Amino acid sequence: MTLPPNTDLLDIGAGEGALVREWRQHSTGRGEGIDPGSGAGIHRGVAEALPYMAGAFDVALLVRTLAHLPDAGAALREAWRVLRPGGQLVLATHDADHLRATWHALGRPADDGGPEQNLRAALIQAGHTALRLDVRVPIRVTAADARELVGTYGLSIGVNEHRFPVQDTAHLAVYVAYKTG
Repeated sequence: MTLPPNTDLLDIGAGEGALVREWRQHSTGRGEGIDPGSGAGIHRGVAEALPYMAGAFDVALLVRTLAHLPDAGAALREAWRVLRPGGQLVLATHDADHLRATWHALGRPADDGGPEQNLRAALIQAGHTALRLDVRVPIRVTAADARELVGTYGLSIGVNEHRFPVQDTAHLAVYVAYKTG
């Protein structure tokens, strides 16, 4: 997916704002981010009540965000509202194959694909038709990476240093819906 450099982009669930900072450095379009936490240059707020005018952005991103929201439907309605006609709603979540080798090395079952199923259901319920893209990136996961991963999931399992590093795949399912009219 390629975006013109003058694209106005909103990252919903921006976290620390790395993607927004990157966009601002390499584009002439506006880059905004919103998150309940506050990263540098990121607005504090929630996806279900965006503080932007209708039709303010060309692209609204929700990358690994929708599954963490209390009201996915409200977040999708708000993202759609702030898009201009011709705008793109881009949603991404990890697929069932995401970090499968890492979870195996940790002695845990891999994800069953639940986040993608939930994302797809939210899109259907909102009445959006979207194109699905499959993004796979080979990665090397060290024991330190695995410890960080375990921490982000709030799990208290040990990391066996002898099982790492592992070759794995970062696997995202990306959905793009286009706003017409």
